[in-house]
Amino acid sequence: MSDAPSALRAIRLRCEHLNPTLGLNSARPRFTWSLGGQALGQSACRLLIGEDRDAVASGRADLWDSGRREMSGLGASYDGPPLPSDRHLWWSVQLWDEAGRPAPIPDPAELFTGLFAEDWQAEWIARPFVPAAGRPVPQDDAYDNRFQARPVDYLRRELHLPNAPVRATAYTTALGLYEFYVNGTRIGSDVLAPGWTDYHTRAEYQVHDVTGHLRAGGNALGAILGEGWYSGRVGHNQRRAGNHYGGRPAFLCQIHLHYADGTRQVLRSDDGWTCARGPILYSDFLAGEAFDARKEMSGWSAPGYDDADWQPVETGDPEPRAPELNAARAQPIREVERLGARELGPCGSERIYDLGQNIAGYCELKITAEPGTRIRLRHAERLTEDGALYTENLRYAVSEDVYIARGGGEEVYTPRFTFHGFQYVGLTVESGALLAEPALTGIALQTDMPRTGEIDTGNALLNKLLSNIFWSQRDNFIAVPTDCPQRDERYGWTADAQVFWRTAGFNMETTAFATKYLEDLIDGQSPEGAFPDVAPTKPLNPYRLTPQPGAPGWGDGPIIIAWHDYLRTGRTDLLHRAWEPFVAWMDYIEAANPDGVRLNRVNNNYGDWLNVGPRSDPALVASAYWVHIADLMGKIAGVLGRDRTRWHLLAARLRASFRGAFADSEGRLSGDTQTAYLLALDFGLLEDRSPAVARLGQLLEEAGWHLQTGFLGVRHVCPVVADELSERRAVDLLLKESFPSWGFSIRHGATTTWERWDGWTPERGFQSASMNSFNHYSFGSVGEWIWSRLAGIDWDEAAPGFASIRMRPIFDERIGHLAARYDAPSGRIESAWQIDGATGRWTVSIPPGATAAITLPRTATDPTLAGAPLQSAPLGPGAHVIEFGYKADQD
Repeated sequence: MSDAPSALRAIRLRCEHLNPTLGLNSARPRFTWSLGGQALGQSACRLLIGEDRDAVASGRADLWDSGRREMSGLGASYDGPPLPSDRHLWWSVQLWDEAGRPAPIPDPAELFTGLFAEDWQAEWIARPFVPAAGRPVPQDDAYDNRFQARPVDYLRRELHLPNAPVRATAYTTALGLYEFYVNGTRIGSDVLAPGWTDYHTRAEYQVHDVTGHLRAGGNALGAILGEGWYSGRVGHNQRRAGNHYGGRPAFLCQIHLHYADGTRQVLRSDDGWTCARGPILYSDFLAGEAFDARKEMSGWSAPGYDDADWQPVETGDPEPRAPELNAARAQPIREVERLGARELGPCGSERIYDLGQNIAGYCELKITAEPGTRIRLRHAERLTEDGALYTENLRYAVSEDVYIARGGGEEVYTPRFTFHGFQYVGLTVESGALLAEPALTGIALQTDMPRTGEIDTGNALLNKLLSNIFWSQRDNFIAVPTDCPQRDERYGWTADAQVFWRTAGFNMETTAFATKYLEDLIDGQSPEGAFPDVAPTKPLNPYRLTPQPGAPGWGDGPIIIAWHDYLRTGRTDLLHRAWEPFVAWMDYIEAANPDGVRLNRVNNNYGDWLNVGPRSDPALVASAYWVHIADLMGKIAGVLGRDRTRWHLLAARLRASFRGAFADSEGRLSGDTQTAYLLALDFGLLEDRSPAVARLGQLLEEAGWHLQTGFLGVRHVCPVVADELSERRAVDLLLKESFPSWGFSIRHGATTTWERWDGWTPERGFQSASMNSFNHYSFGSVGEWIWSRLAGIDWDEAAPGFASIRMRPIFDERIGHLAARYDAPSGRIESAWQIDGATGRWTVSIPPGATAAITLPRTATDPTLAGAPLQSAPLGPGAHVIEFGYKADQD
């Protein structure tokens, strides 16, 4: 063992998949890290946790020091004394490399332990439904609106502190949406907090360090409270458009103060708070927001404000019960990008602006106007042929924001508690007058997951497809993985998520998001064991007493998502958490289908949703997925050390039933569609694959090598075609521009992936306005194949977490060059290749502790590594350059 410093580095420190970690839901949190630097790997680690950041950085921990532990794994569960609640901690990890040399201790990561259930003293507070004098008479005032949306509530409380605290931590949440203020300053950069959960079951709270915001003497706390998912409009059921969880939003706040003399104090939401209406006349996801700047209340959240006309709040638990309070499991929603709007010109009385990108978010409006000038902003994804906003596909979503100017100089406005899906904006001055040219800036939102991967290629269409996939993910990963951000829906559909999850993890760090979403799915599981179609479940069918049970491919989503998360990270916490719910789902299916064909309890059996061309047999699709999840249950059982016998026997029985029910003597499958053969081949359902492979090739040939798949089939197209038919044909499909294809939508202006292949065509124009989103990530599931095969960065099921990397790139002169970098859980992986006529070069970089199994395509001839013939042995950590001859495939 050497005391010389190591070149190994611990990077991307995470506790419970987050940094910073703002509250714990486990007494044994999991600490993880990745590896960087120039070393072969890790041989030992030492976890350090303490209250002093500098001390932890120097290797001194006053709360826990695990001591050196011999291990190569990139994570460990806490096994020290129970962590106390309401603590602000720092942690880090010291590593030793393969030669026993110590690595530098990285900058510590922040950790707030949060509150335990028994720590909560705060009361839920809300603006009364009606004033104490009785129900007011409806009248034509500023707060009346055709949506019957509630005005946004303003809450405040003044207090006196004997001294400035040396530490103050605020724990805040809402049933609805909120912003929190201390002494006139907004706390945090979150938007749409606390996100969306099944509020009848649980609510997630946020943690804020407010030490520097409180002072000796007079202080004021404030909150702005909107309806959001709780009581506002969400979903497409216009018979029950809102009030899915309750009739009014509520706020909860608890602040723990620590003073220099060791004393402590707890401030909380209670009946001492007051409330009022303010300038936000209403704010709703589907209706939009109306803001009257003339009603602004300057200093309302600062000490000394005159609130004599404010009402007392009401306190009490919401019906049907107070939710369980959990620390937020995923990153917050934030504003992540700003895009300047270009004015296209007038269309009638409306001025049309183009952001150049379809986003989920809202606009910042800058104006100088006469007092009382009323401006309306309308939002749309597309324009009609005459240049007007196309809004029919929004259905009942109004997607309009209204601003009424106060006058007296430049004014800047952004909505608070709504968002829209749009690329184009229409601005109308409905009354009054502008005194200067307006300026619009689009602001994109997303759950702020760190970006993990980027690819750049020599093919403009492929680059645009990658951008469209990324933006559709960004626009729809807002609290839950939604189907679309624009119309009256915005549900967390499970099939959409599961087909895309592998792609999603290459773009962003998804494990924290998956942890939260899996909790939503378990909360939505029925007493009979049925996982739901969407999660959170309530708005989908608000008249059911229990959640709407999931369809094949939809209800199966939780198992697939959790398995993919395990393969990406190597971490088993989601599998452990969900094992019993998974078994309950499998029991639910099996009890109703004793003959092994999935015909019963298929609920809303969507089949291969939104395919073009022949319709796949939904029973075949359902049964294929049943085999697939039975296989996965066997694998999960093995990972968790459980008996796999039941699942192996079930999978074997289901395969036999599948072949008996859906394959004829010549190997032709029921329905005879592309998706039927793609699923059968990719899920390994057939004894003799050759007839299915041949028939798939014939179907593609008959379709002119165009796609005819829907949501469930599309993920399998390029992988199966590349492995079974031709790698070049798979690239053909990827780069095709005629209808239907990914390139077709790009050629017609798409900046995100469409919900339908035929969302717009020259012959028919727009598809049915009843269901036609232009921002929907499901068809972007091809992204996983671009990463795993074109870039050649793929996980290895035998060594998950990218400890072993499968590198099987496809080289193609039509792409020319490709450069990819992916921040895997094991560390950064890089793959870059270029074709120059008859020669090529491929450079790969492997992180410490990992290996890569290399398989070159047949287009690469005579490969050499460092001037010598390339061997079949895995490549180790570091950079490697492989040179080869190149000969394009001709099939």
